[in-house]
Amino acid sequence: MSEDKYSEIKDMVLAHIQALFEEMEKEIAISHQEKYTLLEDAFENASDEDELKVAFDQWYKDHTEELALEYEGDDLWDQALGGEISFDGYSADDEGLDGDDDSSVFEDDDDEDDD
Repeated sequence: MSEDKYSEIKDMVLAHIQALFEEMEKEIAISHQEKYTLLEDAFENASDEDELKVAFDQWYKDHTEELALEYEGDDLWDQALGGEISFDGYSADDEGLDGDDDSSVFEDDDDEDDD
């Protein structure tokens, strides 16, 4: 394969994949804006702080799978109000760990120090 043909094919494939990613990003942005607008609308119907929380909880429940957020609804609520994620009530059983084992749940990252 000639160098020109190689470069042409490489550039065409990269450009195509880049265009696909850009289209996906646009669709995700539109979807997120729609979800945000739904939350705004839910908040407009709330008349006090408790109703805001109820509206948020319902919105989160309705859209959590689509948004694939990394936090639970209560954690997001707390973060938004300036709090930190609370691990109250967390136990080793929550992760399927028995707590009696001395092994770490984290992998050894000695390989990352080999710069």
